[in-house]
Amino acid sequence: MSHKHTKAHTGDKTPPDFVTNHPHQHAFVLVGHETVFAVHMTQYHHEEHKYQLVMKMTLPPDVKSALDHARDMYPTDTFVLCNDDAESQLFMVPDLPAGRRPTFKANIFQGLPAFTNEEAEEPHFFPWDKVRTTPFIADFDVTVERIVTYRPFAHHLKQPDFATYLLWGDGEEAHMTNLQTAALASGKFEVPAFGPDYDHVMSLKEAPAWLDKPLLEAGVVVSVPGLRLNDAKTGAPTIPTDVPIAPGQKIDVLYRGMGPVRTVWAGQTFLAATAVCNSPGVLDGVSLIISATPEKPEHD
Repeated sequence: MSHKHTKAHTGDKTPPDFVTNHPHQHAFVLVGHETVFAVHMTQYHHEEHKYQLVMKMTLPPDVKSALDHARDMYPTDTFVLCNDDAESQLFMVPDLPAGRRPTFKANIFQGLPAFTNEEAEEPHFFPWDKVRTTPFIADFDVTVERIVTYRPFAHHLKQPDFATYLLWGDGEEAHMTNLQTAALASGKFEVPAFGPDYDHVMSLKEAPAWLDKPLLEAGVVVSVPGLRLNDAKTGAPTIPTDVPIAPGQKIDVLYRGMGPVRTVWAGQTFLAATAVCNSPGVLDGVSLIISATPEKPEHD
């Protein structure tokens, strides 16, 4: 999911073991009404997208008003924010937590535009390309107010038996996204492949009363014992390929993965996917559950 990139300036010579990322376009799922957060869509097999990142954003008042209006009309739709494709607006994900890109020019898209299998197989395919789809709101400046979570993937880590989520929010609003592992799935003499896991972004019906506000704002980790990621007897992956947690569902969670059991209530899921994040071929069946771009955009 990449476009134009620029080479990092490291002097006359770049050492062969120098670590960097190419500046790219990135897609962020938006959640929250009173406070807007952006959740980075992951890809385990692309160095530029091997990051989980949640950030609190400030939108211009007219953009925020238009987004609020659209969400009132389409409460189950997904709204995706992307940095603009102009050379000056491309960045590395680490630029955001490093404070190197406190502002950037962005576009918001309503849902996922239709695409063909042939397009999806292109190495640098990016569905929210302005050449192929019209932004819901175009060409505005966004401000990164703060980073809630920044997680570069470490491929040696093992996946837990039960799903683990980040729970965060502000005021009376709360959200959850699963903390992905992106484990190395290939052998020593195979092409590197990563997974299996899934990407899930959802809101809760309300912020849990059992969580103090500073912890909610900073984000906490909870496990979901009812959502196993492997079969208890065989060890085979049981990665969900549908919406893992249905709207309105009661969710029993363990704060820091330990008792006592606490309860939250699910709101709307805005992204549930295995097709984008995993390396091709790691899972037999893949899913991409996200609302589709309307044929006639809401604002037209």
